[in-house]
Amino acid sequence: MSRLKVFVSWSGEPSRQCALLLRGTLPAFNPLIEPFVSSEDIAKGDRGFDAIAARLSGSQFGIVCVTPQNRRTPWINYEAGALSRELGGPRLAPFLLLGTTVADLVGTPLTQFQATPADAPKEVLHLIKTINGLCEVPQGEKLIDDLFEKYWPELRDAIAKITPEAEETHGGGAPDTRPSDEEIQNQMLSLLRQQVDRISALEQAVTRAHAEQTRDLRKTRVLFDGMFADLTRPESGSQPEERA
Repeated sequence: MSRLKVFVSWSGEPSRQCALLLRGTLPAFNPLIEPFVSSEDIAKGDRGFDAIAARLSGSQFGIVCVTPQNRRTPWINYEAGALSRELGGPRLAPFLLLGTTVADLVGTPLTQFQATPADAPKEVLHLIKTINGLCEVPQGEKLIDDLFEKYWPELRDAIAKITPEAEETHGGGAPDTRPSDEEIQNQMLSLLRQQVDRISALEQAVTRAHAEQTRDLRKTRVLFDGMFADLTRPESGSQPEERA
């Protein structure tokens, strides 16, 4: 039975702490949910960027932990753009922390997706139900409601303890496996080139299809004219009628 791979994106320590909370909580609602957090799920010795890129391309859902500080960082925007391209649909959810609002997402790639405020239980429950519904074997809605009633207080309190100061007070954190800004820019340029190539290929396909359709219409016209030419041509040897 296949697992539902959920990519949890983060940038900055407060965002990472939230990503870890989601990583530990989501499988409690359905064991088929498999969250990925780069600081925890990249094996020692693996190239961080390659592992992240592979997981991005293999994910079925994405959650981006957004704070006021990271909403415009290159890394968040890169992962959001890559997830949006790979998922090809509304399967990306900005998870808003530390008072971040939907208005704060304006001007970023995240503005096109339905956001989930981390302190809104109904919205968080809806997000969990959405992810559960994508699993090969979803849990019943009643069970999800019961599990949420059990786990939400703990998750809510843990999220409430995340502070903007966590960036400065955190010591000895997990190694940063993420690429540099230059690597991100190179990958974003690569993604842009891929999009241009896809658009060019689509334009060429449309042009070829139009040309083939035009040729077919011309052939049909020639055939049509040939079929009805005799109806408009006078019979040989016939004389026009004389008028009285």
